[in-house]
Amino acid sequence: MQSAIADEAALRATLERLVADGEISRESAESLRERLPEQLHDARYVLRHLGAHLGIGVIFAFDVVPLPLGTIARVSWVAGSRVVEGARGNWARARIHSLGVLLIAAVPWFGYAAYLLPLRRRSPELAYVLANHTWLGRTGRTYESFLSESRAPVRRLGRTLVPRPGFDDEE
Repeated sequence: MQSAIADEAALRATLERLVADGEISRESAESLRERLPEQLHDARYVLRHLGAHLGIGVIFAFDVVPLPLGTIARVSWVAGSRVVEGARGNWARARIHSLGVLLIAAVPWFGYAAYLLPLRRRSPELAYVLANHTWLGRTGRTYESFLSESRAPVRRLGRTLVPRPGFDDEE
């Protein structure tokens, strides 16, 4: 079963949108399109946790007090996952649930995307496309357009989570 968050066809469509919006070059999109299946495969574990965090957002979206409950759930998820993987002796997976991920999980709204941090370590390009894909699905706008219209602190945090990858030498 393939998760909607990692739907290869939808991510390819997002690449086309980024090219059409002038965010990335056609050559960069083609290069990433070729590597996309392998990157999705390599990032399965991180993508499952990212999906869980987005699911937590859906669960608490209509709660009377969504921010505190969602934050508690996200932080508990990260801490619990680290403990479980550590108890299993799987230190590589335990490191994915790092202090950085825990701290970002505690930030309202941005915390749902905390697992973009370990994803960008594995594949900055995939994190970039996935952030744009998710933002397009939620708002109809790209993540890039959101950041360009945001205030400086939000823009800095957004770039920390999803830096613009160096697939282009263009400015």
